[in-house]
Amino acid sequence: MIAKTYILKELKKLEKLFDEATKGGDTDLQKFYSKLTLLEFCGWIEQSMDDVVARTKKKLKEPQNVAEVDRIIDNNFSFKYKNLRYMLIKTVGIFMVERLEKRINTSKKTMLESSLNTLKRIRDDHAHRYVYGTTARFYAPSFTINHFNKVYDGLRELEKKL
Repeated sequence: MIAKTYILKELKKLEKLFDEATKGGDTDLQKFYSKLTLLEFCGWIEQSMDDVVARTKKKLKEPQNVAEVDRIIDNNFSFKYKNLRYMLIKTVGIFMVERLEKRINTSKKTMLESSLNTLKRIRDDHAHRYVYGTTARFYAPSFTINHFNKVYDGLRELEKKL
């Protein structure tokens, strides 16, 4: 089951620190908390996607197949929906992914994909640049937290139907 308590607690803690920095007028701390919130959340997304795929190992009997699932997970370096879909195709097959996508709630899937695309674009900007003078736009942690339920609900839906 995808865990949400810990990450939500951490995101809320970072939001509180961001708000305190805002009240204190410390724009540098605001930037750092904004960036850290986004990176923490995106790390959780990647780990959660890996966990969904790793659960397919429970059905496997052959050690080489279990190892192959681990290789598939290890070779994924993104958190876009198409990457999750590709990992699932490699582990359960395209036929099963097609059946899965027909069974999941369309609006949850759409919101998941939309949030992942938005977060990926922003995360890439932040992850590949340092704060001082290069990252053009920062978002309050509340922006990131607003995407949490969309992502969580979509991943949870996939996990349940899988």
